[in-house]
Amino acid sequence: MNENEIIEQDGEEKEQKEEGSYSFISEKIKERPINKRKLFKKTVITVCGAAIFGIVACITFLLLEPVISNWLYPEEITRVEFPEEEDEITPEELLTDEHVEQDIKQEEQMQSNQQFNQQVLDQITAQVSSGQFAMQTYQNIYDELYQIAADASGYVVTLTGVSQDTDWFQNRVENINETSGAVVAKSEDQIYILADLNGLPDAETYNVTFGNGSRQEAHLKREDPYTRLAVFTVPKTAMTDEEWEGVGVAKLGNSNSSAIVGRPVVALGSPLGQSGSVCYGIITSNQSEVVYADHRYSVLTTDITGSATNASGIIINTSGQILGIITKESSVNARGALLACFGISDIRTLLEQLSNGDRRLYLGIHGVDVTEEVHEDMGIPYGIYAMEVDSGSPAMTSGVLNGDVITRLGNKEIKSSRDYEEALQSMRAELTVVIELKRFDGEKYVTIEGEIKPEELRQ
Repeated sequence: MNENEIIEQDGEEKEQKEEGSYSFISEKIKERPINKRKLFKKTVITVCGAAIFGIVACITFLLLEPVISNWLYPEEITRVEFPEEEDEITPEELLTDEHVEQDIKQEEQMQSNQQFNQQVLDQITAQVSSGQFAMQTYQNIYDELYQIAADASGYVVTLTGVSQDTDWFQNRVENINETSGAVVAKSEDQIYILADLNGLPDAETYNVTFGNGSRQEAHLKREDPYTRLAVFTVPKTAMTDEEWEGVGVAKLGNSNSSAIVGRPVVALGSPLGQSGSVCYGIITSNQSEVVYADHRYSVLTTDITGSATNASGIIINTSGQILGIITKESSVNARGALLACFGISDIRTLLEQLSNGDRRLYLGIHGVDVTEEVHEDMGIPYGIYAMEVDSGSPAMTSGVLNGDVITRLGNKEIKSSRDYEEALQSMRAELTVVIELKRFDGEKYVTIEGEIKPEELRQ
């Protein structure tokens, strides 16, 4: 075979192969029939899986988002803090150097003037002898006290509590009660009101009427189960700018100062049981006390006759500063219908706790200070003398008995009620701390150490 024949033969074989492959490719492939039921089932499973995944993702995001946000952007909580109480300005303190110089100049001028108007002098003498001068002075005093009360009306409020009840015929009856209080703080977005909760029994909703006539819904922030004092809040968003600016804030005085005894005061709010009533008098004592478990508060007594059953409001000094809050509990030691109030200095810490919604702890010890006289006369160690221990309280569980003297709580040495309350505030609920006390064994006081676990005070 020559070369050309070989090439031709190879070409023929190649063509035959290509024809065979073309014939194979051109064959018709039968498609597999679609199972619609199975496809629908897969589609439903896919959609359900996607929905479940979306729900789980949403729940996870909602649960973790606040945690992540607080971690990345921690929220700054603004606490309500009250300034230190101020002492009342006495008339002697009002005499500044400038006033003294003016008085000296006036006196010199009067001495240099030799001609007095005899007629004017005779008129003054006649007024004094007839009593007109004394009556005018008496009226001027009450005019000044009334002006003090009028200036304080900017922060005195009336709280109204509304509750629903059912009568014998199954008809809904609305009960409305009132009590008086005072605006004690004003933050960037809320107003804080201190009032006696006794006047609002079982109230479901609260409303407050400010001195400028504005009426808003109030919210109970927190209450104290012992004194029944409560702090209410009103948000800024519920008021107009004019109403917000028209609300004043009370200043706190010093109720522990001995200088307030015998000084004139004004009772505002509802001292006579009626909103808007005003009474005048003096502080007769600030030495009385009301003792509760873990707390004791001083009580100011007055010579002001008020309502014996439903008096409420505040007592202020002549500088317009609050000296005390009138409540039903504070009147326990008062005689008859004479008004009494919790001293503002002793409840200042309580006021901060209620305003900030702080947790309050409970041990269950009713104690009094061991004074220097008691220590020297009876040999009782300094500390808090346990007059009574509540049954079932953390103190009783820890073995504290009546007559024990608490001398240490945790790392805090206890010498007074203030030390005891500060130590209690620094403790944490359900965490055990060391308690040290002195117990009389019949001959001498011996030291006993133990452990105590505070509980949260229930409202």
